[in-house]
Amino acid sequence: MIGVNYFRIGLPCLDMYAKPIYKDFWFKITGSLVASQIIDSIGREESYFQRFTTKYFYTDLLGGFIIALLLWEAVRFAVRYLDKNYNWFEKPIQRILLQLLLGVVTPSLLSFFFTFAFMKLAYNQDIFKTQWLYNEFYAVVLIIVLINLVYFTWWLYLASVKPAKQEMAPALSHSSGLENESPRIGAVDPVLEVTRAGKTILLGQNEIACAYLNNGYCYVRTFDDSAFVTNYTLDQIVQHLDKTRFFRANRQMIVSRKSCKGYKSIANGKIELDISLPLKQAVIVSQKRASDFRKWIAAERIED
Repeated sequence: MIGVNYFRIGLPCLDMYAKPIYKDFWFKITGSLVASQIIDSIGREESYFQRFTTKYFYTDLLGGFIIALLLWEAVRFAVRYLDKNYNWFEKPIQRILLQLLLGVVTPSLLSFFFTFAFMKLAYNQDIFKTQWLYNEFYAVVLIIVLINLVYFTWWLYLASVKPAKQEMAPALSHSSGLENESPRIGAVDPVLEVTRAGKTILLGQNEIACAYLNNGYCYVRTFDDSAFVTNYTLDQIVQHLDKTRFFRANRQMIVSRKSCKGYKSIANGKIELDISLPLKQAVIVSQKRASDFRKWIAAERIED
């Protein structure tokens, strides 16, 4: 993109607080197919090639694959929900207990109900009169545990990957040549890459009202009260915003000058900001940063 200060991180994860991105579509499909065949082979005397010539093989193949895929999606849904709300490093005990409940116990119970329905509809069999609960069910639980371990290992890998400076350097040098330099007066505004509903959107600084952390996600709000999620951390965002227009109020919030309607002093030398956007929590500037905030809010931007 010529003429625009454009910075982007090429890796899917940023730090342990960011939501990991699991690109696992084909992994799920292949794994579900393999898992269904493993379960179907337990306790059978016929060889794979003997069953290949019967119509029951294809019925079991389709039914087992659908059940395995549904269970995999249940585990994946639990993993993504817990990644968002219960970080492995911040809340290890709660995460382990909830991972066992939502990622292992719940899918295991679902496997029983799905298999019960499949046997009844496809073969008019009673699951309690078969050996499924004594043989295949234990294998299903083991596979579900393995899927959980795969996602946990994947999460550890993504959390350990640090932003690649060599990925950022070319994009930054494309415009200013200095990573920590604020945009020059009169220069084209840097563009911040955000996402919503699976679509990538490029926001200019004049559109940004604030950026903040919430439940491990980094959000960007615009003046029309639209909210977007971004893979950048607040530290990365504040480094590249115009410091005459944006202020790091605290560890969770960056605000723009245009969004500050007013402020008042509160206890212990802190400052409470009146922000033009509706926020769930008050924006508080710490006593340590209160002096810098007063200087920042009072300063006039000098134009060329």
